[in-house]
Amino acid sequence: MHIGIVCKVIDNFGDAGFSLRLAKALAAKGHCVDLFHDEPATFQALYPHSVNDNLRLIDAVKTNIETEYRQTPDLILEPFGTSSGQTAFRFDLALKSRFPRTPWLLIDYLSSEKWIESFHLNTSTDPITGHVTTFFYPGFTDKTGGLIHCDYPTRLAGKQQSTNNTGLNVFVFAYPNAPIRKLIDLCNSINTPEYAIKIGLAGNVLAPELEDCAHQIPFVAQSEFDELLAQYDVLFVRGEDSFVRAQLAGKPFIWQIYPTEDDAHTAKLACFYDLYASGLGADCRLALWNCWLAWNCIDTTVDFGKAWINLLPHLPELQTHAIKWQAQLLDGRELVKEVLTWRGLQTPTLNEKPDL
Repeated sequence: MHIGIVCKVIDNFGDAGFSLRLAKALAAKGHCVDLFHDEPATFQALYPHSVNDNLRLIDAVKTNIETEYRQTPDLILEPFGTSSGQTAFRFDLALKSRFPRTPWLLIDYLSSEKWIESFHLNTSTDPITGHVTTFFYPGFTDKTGGLIHCDYPTRLAGKQQSTNNTGLNVFVFAYPNAPIRKLIDLCNSINTPEYAIKIGLAGNVLAPELEDCAHQIPFVAQSEFDELLAQYDVLFVRGEDSFVRAQLAGKPFIWQIYPTEDDAHTAKLACFYDLYASGLGADCRLALWNCWLAWNCIDTTVDFGKAWINLLPHLPELQTHAIKWQAQLLDGRELVKEVLTWRGLQTPTLNEKPDL
C-alpha cells in the first residue's frame, strides 16, 4: 500500500516522534509511506539518516499538494488530528480535498480513560464535504488500538538492570515546570562516596552546574532512544512517545503529562496511574503517586524532595512491577497491526482495483 501520514508539529518531539515511529514501522513492513510535516528541523534531528527507501519525509509547507504530489494514497493517517485547529498551516485540508475517497484514520492521543473504548473506530462525516473520518484511539486494553511496540528491540525485552550497590542512574526528560533543580540539589546533598545518584538530563531545559551530580545527555536519533533508556535505573519522562518507550523499557518511571489549560490532564494522569499501579503494594503505590503529583506540580502540598526520598526504598518492588508491565504491553494490542487490519476491511481504492 501507499500510505500518507499527516504530522502537524505542536509539541516538538511528541507529535513528530510518534508520527515518525509509525511511519518507520509501516515502511519496515514493506509499505510506501509519505510523511507530510511542517517542522523539518525536528525531523532532521530525530531521523538524520534515511535507512528505508519506502519512507519519504515531505515538507508540506514547501510542497504544493494540489499540483506537486501525484501519488494517490490508499490510506491517510492523521496522528493527533483533534489538535489541527492549533496549527497555522492546514495541509490536512488540502489532502482531504485532493483525495476525498481515501480512507482517513485520525489517530487520537493516547489515554487510559474508559470512554475511549466506546469511541474507538467511530466515524464522523463532514456535513459540507461529505469526507468521512474514522477515529482511532491508542490505549492499553483490547478494546482500543493498542501501542506501537513492533519496533521494540527484542534483545532489550525482559532485560533487568544488574544490581548496582554503589549508586543509581536516573534519566530526566521533562517540561520546564518540573522541579528538576530540586531533584539535582537533593541528590547532591544525599550522595556519598559509597553511594551516588547520577542524573542524565535530556533536552535543554536546565543547564547543570559544574558541581552537580547531573550531566547533559547529547541528543540521539529516535533509533537510539530505546538503547539510551536501557542504560538507566529510573526514568523521568514526559509527553507521549517517551512515556510509552519508558514502559516498554521495563524500568520504574515518573511521568510528566503534557499540561492542559483546562486541567484535564490531572484526571488523565490519575486514570493511567490507577491502571498501572493496581499490582503494587499500598505503601509503594502511595509513594510513587506522591512523586508523580509533585513532579507534575499538581499537588503543591506534596514536597517533591520528600516524595523522592520516600520513593527510593520502593525501587526494587517498582523494578519487578515494571518488568511484568513490560511483558503485558508486549503481549497486548499492537497499534501498527491494528491500523493495517482496519484498512484491510475498508472498500478498496482505485489503486487496488483499477478495473473498477
